[in-house]
Formats: sequence, C-alpha cells, structure tokens
Amino acid sequence: MGDMGDDFKAMKEHSKKKRAGNREQSAQHLRDRGILFSANNNGAHLIVEGKDGYIDFWPGTGRWKTRKGKTGFGVRNLAKLING
Repeated sequence: MGDMGDDFKAMKEHSKKKRAGNREQSAQHLRDRGILFSANNNGAHLIVEGKDGYIDFWPGTGRWKTRKGKTGFGVRNLAKLING
C-alpha cells in the first residue's frame, strides 16, 4: 500500500483507540461524580439520569442530548449540567 494508504490506516486505528478510551474515561468520570447511568451497546451509548430527565450520551464522540432537546459536547459539560 502507498504512503497515503498507510497514513489513513494509521489515522483510522488511532481514532478507534481514542473513541474506546473516551468510552472508558467518560463512564469513570460519571461514576466518580455519583452520576447514575445505564450503558447500551457495550458503552457506546449511555443513558444518564439528569435533574430534568434522561440524557443520551455518546462518550466515543462526546456528544450528548437531553430528551427535551438541549445538546452539548463533552463529559465535563454534561456533569456540569447535571450538578449545576
């Protein structure tokens, strides 16, 4: 494979590992703060219990969305939303 193909393959593998690490670290971050959640799809989708209802959180990408429509990015911002 050419240099460009090898670079792309390496980038893809790095992204895959990064998302897996994000899933583990985000779940631990929520646990450390006593925030309740349930995990679906091997941790790829977390359903987090918030003040105003449930929040869908995808820790691999960091995206979250409340069931009322508010959206955001990052586990720290999610924890801030829940804890005030």
